[in-house]
Amino acid sequence: MTGPLSNARKLPPRPVMREEVADVIRNAILVGELPRGSRLDVLAIAGDMSVSQLPVREALIALTAEGLVRTEARRGYYVETIDRMDVLDYFEICGKIEGIAAARAAEVISPTQLDELRTANERMRSSLDPEEQEALNQEFHGMINLIGGSRRLRSVLRPMSRGMDHFGNLIPDWHSDAADQHDAVLAALTDNNAEAARTAMEQHLIVNGRKAADALESAGYFTT
Repeated sequence: MTGPLSNARKLPPRPVMREEVADVIRNAILVGELPRGSRLDVLAIAGDMSVSQLPVREALIALTAEGLVRTEARRGYYVETIDRMDVLDYFEICGKIEGIAAARAAEVISPTQLDELRTANERMRSSLDPEEQEALNQEFHGMINLIGGSRRLRSVLRPMSRGMDHFGNLIPDWHSDAADQHDAVLAALTDNNAEAARTAMEQHLIVNGRKAADALESAGYFTT
């Protein structure tokens, strides 16, 4: 008997982080392999992916926080129904929070940290490897959030940022446009201009939210 993720990649026989399981489930939701409203059977998913039930449950809790999954008392987990406005809101909320971190970072960032951000951004711009592009994008945003964000701010951003990365990957040639938008953030950080850094970061994520929503709409996600 096969479950909803029987064709998903099998994870290696070692302790599995919930993020890896969440990545597989998240992708299956976004490409329509797990239709909206469908029930997510923990036991079946664990069997399909050759993992224990614990990381699956942890992954579903994380995806609930991202808004892709909902839980119903005594019934289990279900793929959430999301629409275009949900995607736009998701990116705008992330933009507001990351904007706070960027504004704070502008006031305290060091020349060495600026050089590290520039290096990460240029590597992302020139990379041809999608996994490297995503990792460098995470590095860029993560450094700014670390420099300017409190522990509470980072704890709020952590679960949202992974979902945002996967939404963003739906955008054709996203890394090139993102690198250009990062340039505006870097310019504001270099000038120690907190408000400009806040605005540049917010606009960066709002623009990409619109592009992600457009990509999902073009793929028929909102009508399935």
